[in-house]
Amino acid sequence: MTAPIIWIVIPVGMGLILWLLRHRRWISGGIAVGLSALLAVLAAALPIGETIRLGGVQFELGESLFVLGRSFNLTNNERPFLVLIFTTCAVWFAGAMVLKQHRLFAPFGLMVVAALVGALAVQPFLYAALLVELAVLLSIPVLVPPGEVVQRGVQRFLIFQTLGMPFILLAGWVFGSGDLLQVDPAILPRAAVILGLGFALWLAVFPFYFWVPQLTHQTHPYSAGFVLSLLPVSILMLGLDFVSQVGWLRASPLMFLIIQLTGLLMVVTAGVWAAFQDEISRLFGYAVILESGYALLTIGLNNLPGYMMFAAGLLPRLLGLFVLALALGVLMNRAQPTDFDHMQGIFQRFPVAIIALVLALFSISGMPLLAGFPVRLESLELLASQQPLLIGWVLLGNFGFLMGVIRVLLHVVRLGDAAEENLESLPERAILVGGMLFLFLFGIFPGVFYQSVIFILRVAPALLSAR
Repeated sequence: MTAPIIWIVIPVGMGLILWLLRHRRWISGGIAVGLSALLAVLAAALPIGETIRLGGVQFELGESLFVLGRSFNLTNNERPFLVLIFTTCAVWFAGAMVLKQHRLFAPFGLMVVAALVGALAVQPFLYAALLVELAVLLSIPVLVPPGEVVQRGVQRFLIFQTLGMPFILLAGWVFGSGDLLQVDPAILPRAAVILGLGFALWLAVFPFYFWVPQLTHQTHPYSAGFVLSLLPVSILMLGLDFVSQVGWLRASPLMFLIIQLTGLLMVVTAGVWAAFQDEISRLFGYAVILESGYALLTIGLNNLPGYMMFAAGLLPRLLGLFVLALALGVLMNRAQPTDFDHMQGIFQRFPVAIIALVLALFSISGMPLLAGFPVRLESLELLASQQPLLIGWVLLGNFGFLMGVIRVLLHVVRLGDAAEENLESLPERAILVGGMLFLFLFGIFPGVFYQSVIFILRVAPALLSAR
């Protein structure tokens, strides 16, 4: 038995089995939740590449799986990432059961996660582009329920993600072709530019992100939230892993400056657009862009504190987007429009969902006592000390997003003339309250949660030596 079989092959196989059981949604969803939770527990408990004793049974969990001459390698360094991603999936699949998501959500969602783990594990790196593209293709049935028309936002998501693949393939071929000392020095900067374009298209960075709010507006927010939570985080970890392996890239200050300026543009433009946004589902898209911008800003510092802030920001990012997607999903399931013209009296009909929605948005904007505040504050302090010329623009973008959230708050508290009628179900209220509770717990006791997530940086061990 090897680690790639447990965390890649088994999820793919179970996804195919769940597809056969797709008409039994509760069984399919329950198996997806249980398997994801089990894989997260196994990742936390089983050391890879070491002898394991269970009672009288002794075996070794291998690191590598060879397929068609290519190897999939999962080591102890990847275990924190596996714990994070499969725990996240278990939570998303549980929420999907509560919201009664369509029958293809769980089967294809499980296969998407397996493809992303495979992209991180495959060697050589250029094959990761093919597996990310596979994850994108498997995301389409998650985003588009059976029988519905594919909207323009989904089409653009597929186009831009697919456009990134050939750039990554070409750059991966150059950097993975052997000893870089034997490569023409004039080629390396060009390959770095090509690599940057590929990741820019994958991560929907400025100016390639206009499809993100379109996707969150035209598809079910819960499905969009699932894809836009796991895909960017996995691609960021994949990028860090690749940079960690290529010393020429680690030693390039120009590359990290470009990463930082790109993150700055994302934060500023997302904040400005969010300030004037009249549709909450589109504001969801700008929240994703803002989070990715902050991630690039901290990575661009290219030092250990910056990487630690990136890792620490993963939990509040995933939690905030989950609660926001869940609250919007409750509204959409009741055919409740999310534009400002239809907000009057919405709090009387969906009190818990609206509170959760506002708290999630405030957490993403970095309000005190919520999950996003501690890491956002430390990130801003770090940027102010090392890049004082940028901090004013970052604060402008954050202030713009906060203004957008305040506008949402002012509209959702308007009372209507109709009698109060609570349209939320008991399971929906329970999971929303649970999400809000963790938003406060993460904000009040950040060290308890962040210390465990920082170990995710072991995926890129060479970056831990950055100063």
